[in-house]
Amino acid sequence: MSNDDRKLTYSERDRMRRDGDDRPKGGKAKAEDARKTRDALAAADSLFAGDERGQEAKAHAKTVRDAHGTEGLKAACEAYVEAVGLPRDVELASIFLDAGDKALSVAVLDVLLAEKEAGELVLEGGLKRQIRILSEDFDDDLASRAEDLLE
Repeated sequence: MSNDDRKLTYSERDRMRRDGDDRPKGGKAKAEDARKTRDALAAADSLFAGDERGQEAKAHAKTVRDAHGTEGLKAACEAYVEAVGLPRDVELASIFLDAGDKALSVAVLDVLLAEKEAGELVLEGGLKRQIRILSEDFDDDLASRAEDLLE
């Protein structure tokens, strides 16, 4: 195709659809593709990983979800971090930010920031609102990390 300004014919569109579109993707599309790939790989791993570590992580995640909104949330989050590490799941990260513990929040924001820089995170919905609120916090560590995530 020597002239890219012209409209594509139906046969050219069909061929592109069949062969795959070679046009470069934007940042948001790349991040969405990376998220879909990561989610698909995690789902596949969970199907074939019958090990105790995966089951332990699921049990701790359930404990954190069950403790959300209670006084035991901070303790559940700390137990999760000791057993599994910092959460990579957006939903769990959001719950960790609700725990109200500065050290946990800073660590989770650092993980989210690393994922954003790698192009694997798209901030949307409740998590984006939560981070916007944290960007207005009086604590400089929390606010600066949250601002970096929103940029």
